[in-house]
Amino acid sequence: MGQAAFRETADIESFDVQTRKTGSMEQQKSPLAVDVRIADSPDAFKWLETDWRVLENQCEGAILFQTYDWCANFLDHACRNGDLEPGTVEMRVVTVRHYGVLTGLLPLAIRDDQGLRVLTGLTEPFQQYTEMLVAPGADPKQVFAQMLPKLRSSGADYLHFGQVRGDSSLFAAIDGAVPTSGEEDGAPYVPVANWPDFETYHQTVKAKTRKNMRNARNRLERSAPLVHRRARSGALLAEVIDRSFAGREAWLGRMGLTSRAFRNSGFGEFVERFKHEGKTGVPAIAFSLTHGDTPIADQWGFVHNGRYYAFMAGWDDAYEESSPGKLHLGAILEDCFTEGVELADFMIPAARYKFTWAVDAVPVRDYVMALTLRGRVQNAIWLNFLRPLAKRIVFALPTGMRAALFKVLMPGKA
Repeated sequence: MGQAAFRETADIESFDVQTRKTGSMEQQKSPLAVDVRIADSPDAFKWLETDWRVLENQCEGAILFQTYDWCANFLDHACRNGDLEPGTVEMRVVTVRHYGVLTGLLPLAIRDDQGLRVLTGLTEPFQQYTEMLVAPGADPKQVFAQMLPKLRSSGADYLHFGQVRGDSSLFAAIDGAVPTSGEEDGAPYVPVANWPDFETYHQTVKAKTRKNMRNARNRLERSAPLVHRRARSGALLAEVIDRSFAGREAWLGRMGLTSRAFRNSGFGEFVERFKHEGKTGVPAIAFSLTHGDTPIADQWGFVHNGRYYAFMAGWDDAYEESSPGKLHLGAILEDCFTEGVELADFMIPAARYKFTWAVDAVPVRDYVMALTLRGRVQNAIWLNFLRPLAKRIVFALPTGMRAALFKVLMPGKA
C-alpha cells in the first residue's frame, strides 16, 4: 500500500460550483522573503491546491488530516450543508512563503462555541490529529512564529490545537510556547516496516499473549470458521463503514460517553463519501472478521504515504469473552504486512486492547492559547477548572447512571 498505489484525484462537485465570494484571494505568488497570508474562501482554498500538494508530498508523518484532499472533502461537505458561513465554519488556512515558495501551511477555521470564537483545526471534529505542514529544511518554530501574528489578529477568542502528536512538526513548533490543556493521551502504533514479514514480528509479541490469542481463536473455530476479509471498494467497504458507525454510536450510548464527532449531525453523511472509491482522493480500506456468517469485528480507515490510519472500529458485544478486538487487530496487522504498509497507526485513545499488538504509543495532547480577555476567562474557568472537575465526577459514576445522565444532558463540550 505505497503512496503510488493509492494516488487518486478528488472529484468534489459541489465544492467546485458552490464557491463563496466572501473573503480575499490574491492570485500572484509574492516575491517577498517572508509572506504570511490567510486563505478564507473556497476560491482562495482552490488556488492553493498545486502548491499545497507539492508541500504535502514533501512531508512525512501523520499528515493525512491536513492534506488537500481531506480538507477539500470536508469543505465540500460543509458547502453542501450550508455550514461555510460566518458564525458557523469560517475557514482560515494560514500559509507561509519564502520568496514565493510555500514552506508552511496550517489549515484552521473559526467556529462558534457557545458564544466564543474558537480558532481550531479546519476539519474538526472529524480530524483525528492537528498538524502543520512544514517544508524540509524549514524550522517549525520559525514557521509558527511567522504565523502567530495572523493567528492573534484572526478575531478568535482562543486558539485550540486538538490532538497534537508528540512527534509532529506542530509539536516541535509550539511545545513550551502554547500551554497544554486536558489530559495526555496516546496513539499506539506498530512500525510494520521494521520487520520483513508478519511471522517475524509475531515472535516479538509476548508468548502469553500469543497463547491467549491462539486459544481464543481455537475456541471460536470449534463452532464455525473464522474468516478475515479486506476491501478498498464495493459492498464490504460500505457494510463495514455502516456497521462500525452504528456500533460505535450504540457503544457510546451504553457507556454514557460522548464524542464531538458523533454529536455532529453531519458526521454520518461525511463518512458516507468514503464508500465511493475514487471520488474523494482519500483511499479507504475496510477489514472484517467473521465467525461463520456473523461479523464479530470491523475496522476501517485510510492509507496515506504508507501509513494505515485506523479511523473507526466496532465489534459484537456477544463475543466479548473471545476478545474480538484483539483478534481482529492481529489479522489487520497481517494484512498490513501483505499490502506493504509501513506503519499501522491505531490512533487515540490509547485503549488497552491496542497494546496487545502495539509496540509503543506517541503522546498526544491538546494545546490552547487565549487570544482575548474572554478567551482567558474561558481557559481559566472552564478548560482548566470546571471541565476537568466535571469529567472526574461524571466518569466516577456507574456506567448505567452515566448513560442516563448523558441522554438527558448531552453537554456541548467534549
